[in-house]
Amino acid sequence: MPTASATPAKPGLSGLAPLAAKTLVNQVVDAIVEASARGVFLPGDRIVEAEVARALEVSRIPVREALRLLESQGVVVSERYRGMRLMSVDIDRLEKILKVRLALEKLAGAEIMALRQGQKGFLAPLDEMLARMHRAADADDKFLVASLDTEFHMLLCRLSGNDTLLRCWESLSRQLTIIFGLSTLKKSLKSIVAEHDEVIAALRTGDQATFDRLMEVHILEYSRAVDYAKLVEQLRKLNQRQETRSGTA
Repeated sequence: MPTASATPAKPGLSGLAPLAAKTLVNQVVDAIVEASARGVFLPGDRIVEAEVARALEVSRIPVREALRLLESQGVVVSERYRGMRLMSVDIDRLEKILKVRLALEKLAGAEIMALRQGQKGFLAPLDEMLARMHRAADADDKFLVASLDTEFHMLLCRLSGNDTLLRCWESLSRQLTIIFGLSTLKKSLKSIVAEHDEVIAALRTGDQATFDRLMEVHILEYSRAVDYAKLVEQLRKLNQRQETRSGTA
């Protein structure tokens, strides 16, 4: 029986890459983001194409494409003579990212409150995502909490019904997953999840001023309470000690 793949391609489309190749690139992207969120790669670390390919048991081509994609999203930075390095989390960079994020999520909250008037169950998807976050915190799965944290806020933007807002937020999503991941190495998982209980509660009140103030605390003040520079320094020393022990074993 003929299949879709057996159908001759239209003229001019022969140069399109197979979807499998794109899937592999996305898997490499996810692996690099997860390693960064877990503190394997630290901000400022050089990410060597050949080493990543060897660790993931793939060719260098999908790794190269993954790094280009991550560079376009600000996750890695290409430096002349120094190669690709993971983004910085210095206070100036964090403030810029978080202020943009705050503006987007305040707008998302305002549009959700306008849309949900008289609609029962409008916030049910956020409730379900929050339940998953609580289960991840109970299981002490730091990376899963960080990933779901990203999904929660992306869902918040999606529920606004504003596609432009969502695309702007998505452009920051992988940077935020890494920031969230690093914060889970310093903060209590249960306290992180509890902050999201407050976000949903504020949405239900329909009080824009209350929601805005809560988001300022959630996005800016709680993030400022984490000394990322000190955390990265501690993690780098820990990684170096582990490498030394493995080298002498």
